[in-house]
Amino acid sequence: MKDSYWFTVLFILLLSVVLSAALGFTNHYYKPVSEANEARAEKKAILDALALDTTGTSEEIETNFTRYVSLIEQDERRIYARLDDAGAVDGYAVPFSGAGLWGAIHGYLAVTADFKTILGVVFTEQNETPGLGGRIDEVAFRDQFRGLDIGSGSALTYGAASGGKIDAIAGATSTSVAVLTILNRLIEQDLPELGVLP
Repeated sequence: MKDSYWFTVLFILLLSVVLSAALGFTNHYYKPVSEANEARAEKKAILDALALDTTGTSEEIETNFTRYVSLIEQDERRIYARLDDAGAVDGYAVPFSGAGLWGAIHGYLAVTADFKTILGVVFTEQNETPGLGGRIDEVAFRDQFRGLDIGSGSALTYGAASGGKIDAIAGATSTSVAVLTILNRLIEQDLPELGVLP
């Protein structure tokens, strides 16, 4: 019987059912942990975009988020306000989404309360080529945006020759262009609508 075709088929089917059930149980059991980790990562990304402290334990990150960030819901849009020690708003983190080379790029652009200076940019989800376009997640690339003036009305550009202060990612031209297209659209079209925030 062990050498028969049907024994092999039944063994593989039984093994598949057992392993699928184990995987399903594990997924169900750890789902709350996974969701908590995703929420923590999102809060840390918002803190990073708003140029707030992201170091420390999970509890310290949660404390910083609760103390210095306030959610503003506006027409199905979730905007995060940065609060100073007195509780006054001194910046906003606005979610963005747009097309990259291989898929959607999601993240947050944070600006000062007067909408004139970038506080930071964070990418929370992207499918770009690792080692090339995927480098948009690197701190060195993201930090180039911190402190950039956007109040003059001129679009963000790459390279010193065109007056830009941002270096594109070598070998990832399409991703670099996609990032600037997404951010410029957000700055030119969406941020002016936010001027009515409380």
